[in-house]
Amino acid sequence: MRRNVTEDPSHEVDRREQAPATTQAASVTEAGKSAGGQPAEPDPAAVKARRMRTLKDAARELFLVALLFGVYKLGRGLASGETSTAFSNAKQLLTMQKDLRLPDEAAIQDWFMQSHAAVTFCNKYYAYVHFPATVGFLLWLWIRHREHYKWVRNILAMMTGAALVIHILVPLAPPRKMPGFTDTGMDAGDSPYSGAGAKIANQFAAMPSLHVGWAVVVALGVASVWHAAGTGRRVASWAVWLHPAITLMVVVVTANHYWMDAVVAVLLMIFALAVLPGPDRELQRGLIRPIPAPRIAR
Repeated sequence: MRRNVTEDPSHEVDRREQAPATTQAASVTEAGKSAGGQPAEPDPAAVKARRMRTLKDAARELFLVALLFGVYKLGRGLASGETSTAFSNAKQLLTMQKDLRLPDEAAIQDWFMQSHAAVTFCNKYYAYVHFPATVGFLLWLWIRHREHYKWVRNILAMMTGAALVIHILVPLAPPRKMPGFTDTGMDAGDSPYSGAGAKIANQFAAMPSLHVGWAVVVALGVASVWHAAGTGRRVASWAVWLHPAITLMVVVVTANHYWMDAVVAVLLMIFALAVLPGPDRELQRGLIRPIPAPRIAR
């Protein structure tokens, strides 16, 4: 004779709460599937809305970067008329560097000029790598590492804004315009300050060197993204520091900047790092990432 046993409903609740984590994870995975066991189709309206948000964000960032570049160019033009002050400041800077026993830029330039290939490389690197490398780096962050993008963009914006103020307040003739130096860009035909460039570029905005400053930010950004990655990327995060090192050599060999121009640029970056918040870790955690189905031991 069978007895009907009525179980306490609370026992059923306890059993559900004590279910293994793998079973719960599996149920979450199954929830994302259709009745036929296939992955559920994404909602077309949600996909379209997500794409529109991405396009709006990209357009906004493009506008901000273009506006920053335009204001910077306009400011450089406003400060381009202080010729006598710029040459006077350059003479004082050369004297200060000599007192600090910094290496003689003219002697370094003379040594490199013994090789036509080396001088050609330096001029092409100065003219064609600086801006494309920075833009490519920002695009890479925007597409692959959005949590670092705003941080780096704000650093570049603060550095560039501060540099504009210095350009206006402290006009400085570059070494290529001073006695004892050679304008290798004009000789090689790769000068960004000739032709149309001469009309929009401020010839007396040597301090600080944004070539060096931006290159350091690029290296810092790559290192911050890859510092905890696999062995190959960690090695690459160290190798990317060759970019600012080569840039420093290039600006000296081409006589476009002094040592102190690079020092001031790095100091501006350090100030920006101290003032601005770091990468958006909350955004990193909020990025949609595929979650693999749990492995169940058999």
